[in-house]
Amino acid sequence: MAEDKANTEVKLPPPFVEVECRSSGKILRFSAGTEAGFAVNLINQKLINNNGSDGADNATLASHIEAVKEGEEEPVSFGPNSVLVNYGPDWKLQTVIHLSGD
Repeated sequence: MAEDKANTEVKLPPPFVEVECRSSGKILRFSAGTEAGFAVNLINQKLINNNGSDGADNATLASHIEAVKEGEEEPVSFGPNSVLVNYGPDWKLQTVIHLSGD
């Protein structure tokens, strides 16, 4: 009887999403329901603060967040009011950066 219960338990997703900051290479965690615009602002603020006295002049800031999966032709872009979601295995959320001159 105990074996049946163990086999039928539903595994819930974690109550957070992870976003890879492509500028720093760090993974940041945000609670479920976080809007992409808030996440981008927080990520950029951390980049500026960790950049020392130079501030934003030398930081490569994020413009937005996208979900990518190897083999998929197009990423899924999150607008500022979009809620961050994990689309499942092999999908990852990452920041999009635009280097000057692009």
